[in-house]
Amino acid sequence: MDTWIGIAALLVGLASCFCGYPLFRIFLILAGLIYGYLLGQSFTPAGQPWLAFLIGAGAAVILAVFAYPLWSIGVIISGAALGFMILGALGLALNVAPGVVILMGVLGAAVVGLLFFGFRDLFVMLATAFSGATQAVYGLGLLMPALAFGGGRPNLLAIVAIIALGGVGFATQYGMFKDRRTYSS
Repeated sequence: MDTWIGIAALLVGLASCFCGYPLFRIFLILAGLIYGYLLGQSFTPAGQPWLAFLIGAGAAVILAVFAYPLWSIGVIISGAALGFMILGALGLALNVAPGVVILMGVLGAAVVGLLFFGFRDLFVMLATAFSGATQAVYGLGLLMPALAFGGGRPNLLAIVAIIALGGVGFATQYGMFKDRRTYSS
């Protein structure tokens, strides 16, 4: 079953990486199925892959129900979390008072969250390119152990492959879809 999941993750990942922008909401569901299966696999005995698949299908349905109406809120939350982490980490690196670190984090959350919301189309391209690259490399890792994520930590070759593939995928999507405004309206 891991071979089939590897092939599915590789194909869905490549499609998301290079053509994820117009199919973003569909890829949310497919990613939910793959990640749901992997989650289900971690909760089921090794000899029951179909039970893991059923749990994965359930996770995909739940994701589908929430992904369509709430994806835009998720973009803001993702941007806010990133902004909080970046400015909060900067505050820690500068060794400022804890209250200032929190204030910097909140400021970063507001600015980057609004930035993500304002440029949703661009960030959908970035997100689909790099999440697709991660899925493809994960799927390839199931088929080729040299690229496998060992112990929950990706190896250097996998990281380089994700960055390179994600960059090429983003450039491809930006070239094809830069004038569309599917998600901004």
